[in-house]
Amino acid sequence: MRYGVLIGLIGMGLIVGTAFAEELAAVNGKPITTEAFQQKLDAMPATMKDAMNTPEGRQEVLNILITRELLYQEAVKRHLEKDRSIQDKLAEARRSVLVEAMLDRLTDRMTAGNTLKNYYESHRNDFREVRASHILVEKEEEARNLKQQLNAGADFAELARKFSKDARSGPAGGDLGYFTKGRMSPEIANAAFTLPVNAVSEPVKSSYGYHLIKLTDSREARRFEELPTPALEEVKRAVLQEELQDLRSANTVTVNAEKLNQLR
Repeated sequence: MRYGVLIGLIGMGLIVGTAFAEELAAVNGKPITTEAFQQKLDAMPATMKDAMNTPEGRQEVLNILITRELLYQEAVKRHLEKDRSIQDKLAEARRSVLVEAMLDRLTDRMTAGNTLKNYYESHRNDFREVRASHILVEKEEEARNLKQQLNAGADFAELARKFSKDARSGPAGGDLGYFTKGRMSPEIANAAFTLPVNAVSEPVKSSYGYHLIKLTDSREARRFEELPTPALEEVKRAVLQEELQDLRSANTVTVNAEKLNQLR
């Protein structure tokens, strides 16, 4: 096995065991169990699992676990945990584990019962799909000039092909395809979802420049039971975002905007 891959596997994963697992090996009396072995195997990339599922491969996995335990015990002997930089890393690792655990709890709660469905039904309009086109230019004056041309009867697609700075949608007449509110940048989505079909917005500012947005189609949101996996994941993200916003509102959060703006 290549040196870099071996080092990565030695350092990868948190190994835990139970008193009921069988012992495969021991390092100074510390057991390495079948459960620890299986966890290490499961944590490996799919491309490596087949190679490791041989007598030689299984021995190599066990050797990795033995090496990890040897290194851990040696680190404890040398009191490496007293090193300030290592203490910082341990504290950050603990924080990361707890943050991930809390996110898991929130996710478990929101996927239980009818939470997702109830949220979807009460925010159904946010999950309908619209199709829109846009013209992106650098300056507001350019956008207003183009809007005047559109009001005078100019073709939106032709202007998009000629003037839009969006290299992807411009050649297609500005077409952005179908999207839900959560899958588009807020500036474009907020404008598109308030327009009637075939209407064109006033200039909309974003970090990219100024947009003229035309709504070309709108279709009702699907029934919750008909949502494909990507749409269901979008609902989950929306519910989680609401949970996180509630958490922020329930606590005291202060931001030093002046200092933030000074950062480079």
